[in-house]
Amino acid sequence: MNNSKIFNWLQVSANIGIVLGLVLVGLQIKQSSDLTKIELLYEESRRFVEFETMVVGENAAEVWAKSLEDPKNLTLAEVRIMESLLWSFVEQLRGTYRLAQLGLIEEEDWRKRVESEVTFYLSDPYSRAWWKNYAGPDKTNIPPELLAVIQASVAADNTPVMEYIIGPSRSLQNEDGKQ
Repeated sequence: MNNSKIFNWLQVSANIGIVLGLVLVGLQIKQSSDLTKIELLYEESRRFVEFETMVVGENAAEVWAKSLEDPKNLTLAEVRIMESLLWSFVEQLRGTYRLAQLGLIEEEDWRKRVESEVTFYLSDPYSRAWWKNYAGPDKTNIPPELLAVIQASVAADNTPVMEYIIGPSRSLQNEDGKQ
């Protein structure tokens, strides 16, 4: 009789072990699936960003500077370069947001990145006009929570990037090395 009780307890214990093992296998499969999803999402973004990088070419800095100094006189080609630069920036923010949604970074980290970088990339008149068009109703695939943080950062920022670049808080050197 004792042997049958022991046998029953061993069988119950073995069954519990099997169930726990199956649960662990299920968790590993889910984790593997999540990692594959991340890889696929980044592969998709990477392909788009690579294409946009080809569009930007070697003149990105000059075109960006012109968009700050003289945005009304951008050529159609320069407008396309600016669109690529700004779209790629927003795509990077979207990727950071995705990482937070998958639990790989803290929510606070993506929010801080958006709040700090939007000030730089979307503070000039040209970029704000682009953003207004890009983020208009039903025009974007940006998750609503990310969109709200970007919109709030754009609305709160009153410092154009030109003030940051040439402002008194930055010391710029002349070509001969003197300040």
